[in-house]
Amino acid sequence: MKTKNLIVCAMIAFMAVAFSSTSAFAQKKVDVKSTAAVKTRGANPNIKMDAPTSDAKPVAKARGAACTVKFDNYTGLYIKVYVDGYYKGTLDAWGAGTVTVAGGYTKIYCVSAGGTREWNASGNCEGGYTYSLR
Repeated sequence: MKTKNLIVCAMIAFMAVAFSSTSAFAQKKVDVKSTAAVKTRGANPNIKMDAPTSDAKPVAKARGAACTVKFDNYTGLYIKVYVDGYYKGTLDAWGAGTVTVAGGYTKIYCVSAGGTREWNASGNCEGGYTYSLR
């Protein structure tokens, strides 16, 4: 009988911790509508570092707290993802992906592979974000 009561109490305690922790870190869903990409002469001011084209210089491991940022691509376009201006990857058409950001972030910028559509939004590592690109 004592074992049964102990198991029931342990299950209740586990469920209380599980439900309280999931509500504290609830995902924030953000719908981000595309806009026509503005053609400019020169470099895009939203991009600090584009996708690497060689293996000449490996990137050093970032220090600090890390968070994940999720993306849902609700378009038929391939989309390049930039966080604070740094290339993080490419989403498949109708796909989804997650990137890891060390040290926090303030802005996401996405542009279609052909450069015709773009998405902008802000965020941070204080909560989990899922950006729905439409």
